[in-house]
Amino acid sequence: MSTVALGTGITEAGRDIAQRVDDRLREVLTRDRERYSQVAPQSRDVVDALLTAVLGGGKRLRPTLAHLAFTGAGGSAGDERIIEVGAALELLHAGCLVHDDVMDDSPVRRGLPTTHAAFGQRHALSGYTGEERRYGEGVATIVGDLAFFYAIGLLRGAGPDAQQVFFEMAVDAGIGQYLDLLAAAGPAEAAPDPLVIARYKTGRYTVEGPLRLGAALCGRLADLDPVFTAFGRPAGLAYQLRDDLIGAFGDPASTGKPVGDDLRQGKRTLLLAVAGRRVTDPAARDLLRRAGDGGLAEHEVPLVQHLLVDVGARADVEHTCQALAEDAVAALATADLRTGAKDTLTDFATRVAIPT
Repeated sequence: MSTVALGTGITEAGRDIAQRVDDRLREVLTRDRERYSQVAPQSRDVVDALLTAVLGGGKRLRPTLAHLAFTGAGGSAGDERIIEVGAALELLHAGCLVHDDVMDDSPVRRGLPTTHAAFGQRHALSGYTGEERRYGEGVATIVGDLAFFYAIGLLRGAGPDAQQVFFEMAVDAGIGQYLDLLAAAGPAEAAPDPLVIARYKTGRYTVEGPLRLGAALCGRLADLDPVFTAFGRPAGLAYQLRDDLIGAFGDPASTGKPVGDDLRQGKRTLLLAVAGRRVTDPAARDLLRRAGDGGLAEHEVPLVQHLLVDVGARADVEHTCQALAEDAVAALATADLRTGAKDTLTDFATRVAIPT
C-alpha cells in the first residue's frame, strides 16, 4: 500500500472530493475527541491517533472513484451522501493500514512513526508497567477497530445496497489480510496464490468496491455492477501489483517508507513468486528464500532487487499490469456512463500500467 501515480484526470477529479471528505472526517473525530475527553482526558489519545492515521496523507483514491461512479451514473455532485461514503472508505482504509503495520512490524508510514510504534515509544518514555511492544500493538488494534466502527456509523444513510457492498468489501479485505499473514509465516510451497492475496487484500476495496458503492448509492447497482466489476477487478489488481513494484523498488522520498521495505518485511508477492520459478542457482535461491522469510540483512536488499530485474520478474509483473489495464479499459467501452467519468477511469487504468 504505497504510492501509485494516478494521472492528472483523477487527481483533479479528486481534489474537491478529498477536501470535503477530510473536512467531514475532521468534524466527526474532533467532535468525539471533545466528547470523550469529558469522560476521561486520556480518551483523546486514541482519537488523536485515528485523526493522524486517517488525515496523515494519501490521495483519497477510494472516495474519488466512488464519486466518479456516482456522478457518472447520474448522481448529483453535491449530494452529501457520497461524502459520507467517501469518509467511510477512508476510515476502512486507515483501519486496515494501522492493523497491517502491526502485522508487518512496520516502524514508519508516510514518514511518521506508525501507531503501534508511537504508543510503544510512549510506553517506554512514560515508564508504564508491562511490555512496551504489547502495549503499542494493543492500542493500534483499538485505533484500527475504532476506524471500522466510525465507518459503519457514516453509512447509516447510504441505503441497504450500498451497505451490503461495503460489508462485502470489508470482509474481502479481512480475508486478504489473513492470507497475506499466512503467506509470510507458512512454507513458501504451500503459500496462497499471491494474485489472490493482492486481489482480496487491496484490489477489491481500492477500485472495484468504491465503484460499486457509487453505483449502489445512485440506485444503479443492478445495471452497472457487471461493468464496474469487469473494470474494477483487473484495474484493482494492477494497482496492487504496481504497489508491490513500488514497495520493492520505490524511492523513499515518495513512498514515505525505507527502500525495499516489502522485501525486508518478507512479503511474498508475485515478484518473488516469479523469481522463485526462474532461479536455479543455490545461492540465489537461498537469497530469495530469506527475502520471503523476512530474513534479509540490510546490505542484501539491493542484491534481491538486482536479482528480480536480472531474471525478468520485474518486467513480467510490469507486463501483467499492462495486460490487466488493457482488460479494464476494454470493459468501459460500452458502459452507460457520463463521458467525463468514463474518460477519467480510462486514464486511471492506463496510468497503473506505466512501468515504475
